[in-house]
Amino acid sequence: MSFAIYLAVPIAGLAVILMYRAGTYFAMSSLWPVGIMLVAAAPANALSAWWLGRAPSDPLRLHVRAIITAASTAGVIYFVGWGPLLIVAYALGAAELLRTTGAGTAEPHMLWCVVAVLAGEVGVEFGWLPSVVHPGLSHALAVTGLVCLAIVARVLAETAAATDAAKEALRERGEYFEALIRHANDMIGVVRRDGFIESMSPSVTTILGYTPEEVAGRNIVEFLQPEVVPTIAALVEAAAPGAEAFAQLELELCHRDGNRRLVAATLSAPAADRGDHIIVNLHDITHQRALEQQLRHDATHDALTGLMNRKAFGEACEGAYARAMRHGWSVGMLYIDLDGFKTINDSFGHDLGDIVLVETSRRLADCIRREDVLARLGGDEFAVLLEAVDGPDDAITLAERILHAVSEPIPRVPDSTPLGASIGIAIRGSDGIEITNLMRLADEAMYCAKRNGRSRWEIDADLREHVTAG
Repeated sequence: MSFAIYLAVPIAGLAVILMYRAGTYFAMSSLWPVGIMLVAAAPANALSAWWLGRAPSDPLRLHVRAIITAASTAGVIYFVGWGPLLIVAYALGAAELLRTTGAGTAEPHMLWCVVAVLAGEVGVEFGWLPSVVHPGLSHALAVTGLVCLAIVARVLAETAAATDAAKEALRERGEYFEALIRHANDMIGVVRRDGFIESMSPSVTTILGYTPEEVAGRNIVEFLQPEVVPTIAALVEAAAPGAEAFAQLELELCHRDGNRRLVAATLSAPAADRGDHIIVNLHDITHQRALEQQLRHDATHDALTGLMNRKAFGEACEGAYARAMRHGWSVGMLYIDLDGFKTINDSFGHDLGDIVLVETSRRLADCIRREDVLARLGGDEFAVLLEAVDGPDDAITLAERILHAVSEPIPRVPDSTPLGASIGIAIRGSDGIEITNLMRLADEAMYCAKRNGRSRWEIDADLREHVTAG
């Protein structure tokens, strides 16, 4: 492109010279020197520009480039006799240099323009070069033209410096954001409104197992669950260009290995775009949600057995009582304390004691119904909530099952230290008692079972006369 410009200038110059020479506007006796200079200027300028482009900050190359530009301009305008009248030609040269090489060429160019004009005026003064005006007027015009050229060059240099600074700031900003995207943990990408991915940041490899090149050109629907596609399509359709963060939602994406990744997605439509693209930011929250779920589980469950803890059991009981109030159900409670556990724990150590608690918890879980709630209240105490029981028989049947299950031998526990359970049972209708008092009655019945020989069940005192203890 630059060489074409350098070639067009001499061609246009020759055409102008021929036209004006015919009207005797040029003070030259022969066209050949000017033609030779115009033809030679094109490759000289092109080559010097190419050479400077290899090392734009090299002072020698800057000066060589400025010398060739100033010399070729001075040679042509002074040989036609219009030297001081065409000072503007130097300004055009300055503009081209500043455009192509930056503000660094301003001072070298101005220096060599002054040298070229002074040399031309010396030639005019001694009659070596032609002039369409008197030498004295030529000198005056040359001085005035240099002053104007200095002002114009200064303005052009400041403009070029500002442009260079803006380009550098834009380049640095681009590199900064490119580095952010390249090293970000989030997936950041550009998706067309029809769903096809144009680009995706390198973090797609960490989150989904694909390279950016593998996902580019594919439809984002391939990575989404089918049920969320209509929702996202509606959000994208309704989003106007420039709508920042017009949608924030959680999605499950398909990983290359077949697993799913939960991500927090933010969709936005860039203001500078015509509305054809959507910027997506996808933050992987798979491990975060798993950790939150684990923390919630740990807060409500016993660490050793995995059963509900006392706090969670109390909340479950409150919910069951509220349902019983609404539907008129009866609610039952079994309070279970292991017999012989303290002997095992003290004689054989806490490790074997933990084994006994874990195995007992498993056996208790096998005894209850799906709708029943089992919890470890602490130590060797457990509780079962029976929702919607018909009467004492349901609770007694469960208690008998538990007594049989708990009495079965446990590996590594000597036969000389048998394990059993004392069970207290309490049952009330929805209008009969609060749930906290129901647990207290079941606890009292459990202590009654211990007093009456252990490894048995007892029902609370108000129902005891209607039921034979086990």
